[in-house]
Amino acid sequence: MNRAEEEEFFQVLSAVLAQQGWTVTLWPRLGDLQPDALVTRQGFIIAVESKMYGRPVQSSWVLDLADQVRRLDKLMSPIKGVYGLLLTDAGIPDRLAAAAARYPLAIHHCPLGQDIQEIAQEVADRCEGLSRRHYATRSIEETEFIGDSAISANNAGIAASAISNAFTSDVPSDERRASQDEIEERIARLTHILGEWHPSVLSLRGELAQLLQSEDLYRTLLDDQERHLGAQSPDVLETKTGLASLLSNKGHYVEAQQLYADAFEQCSALYGARSSKSLVILNNLASAYVSTGRTREAGELYLDILAQRQRSLGVGHHDVLTSQNNLANTLRELGEIGRAISLLSEALDSSLGLNGRDHPLTLTLQNNLASAFLEAGDIERAIPLYEMTLDARDRVLGPDHPETLSSRNNLAYAYAEVGDIERAVPLYEMTLDARDRVLGPDHPETLSSRNNLANVYIAAGDVERAIRLHEEVLDKRISVLGSRNPQTLSSRNNLGHAYLMSGNVNRSISLFIETLNLCREVLGEDHPDTLTAEGNLGLAWQAHEDFDQAISLLGDALAGRLRVLGPGNPETIRSEIDLALAHAQSGNLEQGISLLDTAEESCVRVFGHDHAQTQWVRAARERLVERMRGSS
Repeated sequence: MNRAEEEEFFQVLSAVLAQQGWTVTLWPRLGDLQPDALVTRQGFIIAVESKMYGRPVQSSWVLDLADQVRRLDKLMSPIKGVYGLLLTDAGIPDRLAAAAARYPLAIHHCPLGQDIQEIAQEVADRCEGLSRRHYATRSIEETEFIGDSAISANNAGIAASAISNAFTSDVPSDERRASQDEIEERIARLTHILGEWHPSVLSLRGELAQLLQSEDLYRTLLDDQERHLGAQSPDVLETKTGLASLLSNKGHYVEAQQLYADAFEQCSALYGARSSKSLVILNNLASAYVSTGRTREAGELYLDILAQRQRSLGVGHHDVLTSQNNLANTLRELGEIGRAISLLSEALDSSLGLNGRDHPLTLTLQNNLASAFLEAGDIERAIPLYEMTLDARDRVLGPDHPETLSSRNNLAYAYAEVGDIERAVPLYEMTLDARDRVLGPDHPETLSSRNNLANVYIAAGDVERAIRLHEEVLDKRISVLGSRNPQTLSSRNNLGHAYLMSGNVNRSISLFIETLNLCREVLGEDHPDTLTAEGNLGLAWQAHEDFDQAISLLGDALAGRLRVLGPGNPETIRSEIDLALAHAQSGNLEQGISLLDTAEESCVRVFGHDHAQTQWVRAARERLVERMRGSS
């Protein structure tokens, strides 16, 4: 191509990519970094370089573009990373393709004489392919992203952490198959050229392990890399973090936590403890802490990460907003709702100014602020924010996008919280129908929707329908996730609650005993979910009028929550109320009143004097005082 043809090509390419949601900057000037185009979408950048000169590909072209990618990543710090795309009309030698496999870049061949419109469409398709592959095979720089805190209606169920550790984006099965075939073909070709243990071949095996989410492939690869590249190789570090992320998604939090801790130590030695790579791994270690009940330690890590990023990147940087979100969600888990609201409000204001109202980060922060308001009992501020977020995601992303479905779920939950069951049920049913259609009936998010719909059926008084749904979800989760997965434990808990609400107390007790034993084995004695299971079994024994067992279990749950979550946490307050009412029902009105006194003080401090929860506790205490007076 001559210069005029090249300019025409990039203008056509820009128009094609814009139709697919990409933003294209042609011939940007970033100091001495001068790619032909920067193609960006949702925090993922592709640096495009054209070398359509009609002469053989030079190895220097690959090395120069790889260097530009590295420097762009450092300069711009995009949340999803940078990739390079080299366009050439020359043949690509196998050894050069093998060398390119070591870097985050791809080479695309454009045959001489091909129509410009056809080339532009092929390059746009290649950008889409890189995006899909990148989301399925990210490196350690991209393992952190904003957690869109999805509220699950669980009726004292085992709730997943609001902090979201990055996981593989869902790739349609046909695209996954095509990507798998492509990677396996590249592995076979490069193995023939370079040998089985060459770093490029091992790197491609890492892509395959991530794409297939295969624990076995990851573990075998890690052993091979440590043996042939050395334990301190950066490639070992990347594989270690990928395996840790997979284990975390499968509910194997303790091993994931150890892998992240090892990876942070290795990354600190390679790049420094305050490097961007190290902070990403530290973020994921904090997320693993939340999953294993070490929430306060997680909060300390998130606070440290935020301070370091503010110092090095400035207040309004994307990664700083990420850290503010993650710290705020941890504060919510710790019951520090006021601090969480303040932090999320600040981050949302920054994102509105930096990114605009419809940016994915803005909408995530807006969603999580709505959740914090809901937890604080400020329904009048929560519901409009949820409605705004759903409207924007519906408009920008489409009605079936996973984030749109998450917003619809959360708005339904908010409606249920204020007793507007007639509006909640249709929203939950719409969400379930869409997830069933888009993700499939066995997808974890589809099962979560079925769980949430079952819970709102209980609120609507249709307990038998709820039981059928909960039994279905439990069977599916055992089949798909295994009997010891935290989501499976959540289903056991929720089904036990449904049995209790139907009056089938004995069946409820039996299931709660199984759930508590499994939680202790899988999560540990002090995990918040274990304490929830302990409290639920106590409530079931209370319904059975075995007050000694009920008070013992509820007392243990309260002691654990005081120790793990602290006195101001909403779950701790809930335990104080449950234990108070158990004492009162057993005839110990004095102890019940004393515990409600403590609960009321906590409610005033956490929620405010006039909050609905505070008023309910105050009224319950007054009723017990009246009963005590009447009995004396």
